[in-house]
Amino acid sequence: MSIQRDVQVRMCEIAVSSADEAKILRATLGSCVGIGLLWRSRGTYGLAHCLLPEPTGGARAAGAPQAGNGAKYVIEALPKLLAMMRADEAREGDIEAVLAGGANMMHHRTTIHEPIGELNVRIARQMLADARLKLVHVDVGGECGRQLTIDCEQQHYAVRHFSRSLEPRSPATRSQSPSQLPG
Repeated sequence: MSIQRDVQVRMCEIAVSSADEAKILRATLGSCVGIGLLWRSRGTYGLAHCLLPEPTGGARAAGAPQAGNGAKYVIEALPKLLAMMRADEAREGDIEAVLAGGANMMHHRTTIHEPIGELNVRIARQMLADARLKLVHVDVGGECGRQLTIDCEQQHYAVRHFSRSLEPRSPATRSQSPSQLPG
């Protein structure tokens, strides 16, 4: 089995890895929300790329196949990500969460509902709080895209901003290594 060094976590997908497997987990986000989980003491990392907060109306019939591998909806992705990481074995505070994305990529607002990015972020924050996960970084909202990267080998994450033209908005990249994280 060959080691895959960089895994692009596409829309509606979840990936779990360690330094011995994929070295990098990466998601490019607009209004989608990326939920990154870092279990440094075990060396296990996960990333979910969620399209929508939850199914609405008849959006999903019982037993209907879901796009990707279970991350289309935030309310389904986080429990699945935790299960894939075997998080029930973790002590409280062992797993850290990073939240990115949730941008308003459309310039117009609708009176039907709030922008989908804001809904994604609100549901993700609530679910992370309900799961009692330590949220160590939030980079959400606005009108720019983001790329959330988790480096499994170096045990850190980074969030990079992009403008609509997909050029980096600024040369600064937010990154945290274990020694830089608040206690």
